[in-house]
Amino acid sequence: MRYGDCRWVDIDALDKESVAVVCPIAALEQHGHHLPLLTDTYLATEVAERVEGVLSDKVLLTPTLWVGASDHHLDFPGTISLPNSLYVEVIKNVVRCFVSAGFRRILLLNGHGGNIAPGTVAITELANQCDEVDGLLLALSSYWDLAGFSSETTSLETPMVSHACEYETSMMLVVNGETVHPDEARAGDPVIDSPFYHSELGGRATVAGRFHRLSPTGAMGSPELATPEKGEELLTLAAAEVVKFIEEFLGWDQRVVLKP
Repeated sequence: MRYGDCRWVDIDALDKESVAVVCPIAALEQHGHHLPLLTDTYLATEVAERVEGVLSDKVLLTPTLWVGASDHHLDFPGTISLPNSLYVEVIKNVVRCFVSAGFRRILLLNGHGGNIAPGTVAITELANQCDEVDGLLLALSSYWDLAGFSSETTSLETPMVSHACEYETSMMLVVNGETVHPDEARAGDPVIDSPFYHSELGGRATVAGRFHRLSPTGAMGSPELATPEKGEELLTLAAAEVVKFIEEFLGWDQRVVLKP
């Protein structure tokens, strides 16, 4: 089911215990010389729509929230962003609308790495501040985490998803190939490669800094290795694993609060 196609009376009549609201959250930001600004939104939307196609009677799919927390990409022209503090409030207010409508299971399906920190703060603060939110099931996860993307679980050569990388470029070749410029796909070498921190893959330390300090082109992770076949493999895996999660999510019991 599509949230935006419903009337308010349809929303009111739904059995809120038997459906999960799925709200894709993404971004509009630079993706190197070879991918369009809307890459994260294209990909999150594609995964979410494939999931809705399988679970059409169990999922209420909202339109994708295309603006994200992307201040770290603003040095590259074209990026549109909300600061983290404002994005926290945006997510909290979107979720409050779902809660006010009576929904009991809500999944924020993320498609942009920069949304993870403020998104986690948003849902944590909501649960801490509101007994009603604390009494339902509110989850946030990136589709690549639910799918377990890595070079060990797929045929891809690079270790994990980074940015405008082999993974994202492969999927974009499937989803909107006409916007991809493979001949311009290039990423610089990692700026820092330490046992404690890798500038593309992360590590045991978190290091502050905007994206222009990490990649001169705005891309990482060997995008020149991308193929449509890899992209379809990733999209199929992502949709299948998100479906599995939602099926379990719908079966989880509401938490019981114990008091002395």
